Amino acid sequence: MKTGFVILAAGAGRRMGGIAKCLLQLEGKTLLERLLTQLQPLRGKARHDLVLVLGHHAHDIQAHVAQLPDRIAPLCVINPRPEDDTASSLRAGLRALASDVKQIVVLLADQPMVDGEDVQAALDAFKARDTGIRVQVPMVYGQPGHPVIFDAQVRAALTGTPLQPSLRQWRAAHPEAVRLWTVENPHYTRDLDTPADVEALVKETRWSWRWPG
Repeated sequence: MKTGFVILAAGAGRRMGGIAKCLLQLEGKTLLERLLTQLQPLRGKARHDLVLVLGHHAHDIQAHVAQLPDRIAPLCVINPRPEDDTASSLRAGLRALASDVKQIVVLLADQPMVDGEDVQAALDAFKARDTGIRVQVPMVYGQPGHPVIFDAQVRAALTGTPLQPSLRQWRAAHPEAVRLWTVENPHYTRDLDTPADVEALVKETRWSWRWPG
């Protein structure tokens, strides 16, 4: 089953001091490069099988993407209204994604721990879902995380209807079609929103790090 990936990276990073969080370097690589490298074995060969949605800091992130190896580079699209909620960024990514994908994996660009095995585990769980389930959300000790996975029918509902609901609205309207996948993997809920988050991660992992620029 063909899988498409959407990475959300349109935020302003205000709680991090107004920086592009995905350009934070850990062990010599940016968060974005680390994630793209992990996704490379799982994605198709076409660039539009993996879409990176930008908004704030788009120029800096695009400049970074231009320096990455072509084999991991995503298709970049810009949300012209990044100040809106994440629904507009997700919609922009879904519209740019290849039309023939059957399932969509949505990730955040500031998830430092998610690797290929984590994403594959989520895909395996989605494949084994009960009939009628169209959306899967990982739940780690009661906290929702990413990647969120959904099928092409949900994608069509989010992009092809006049009202264009957000994913949250669609889930609220179709609770019977949503699986809250209970799992103990903390990678799914760990992202970096504040300097304190970075400090805690570095203390735990002893990774070297650098701010963007």
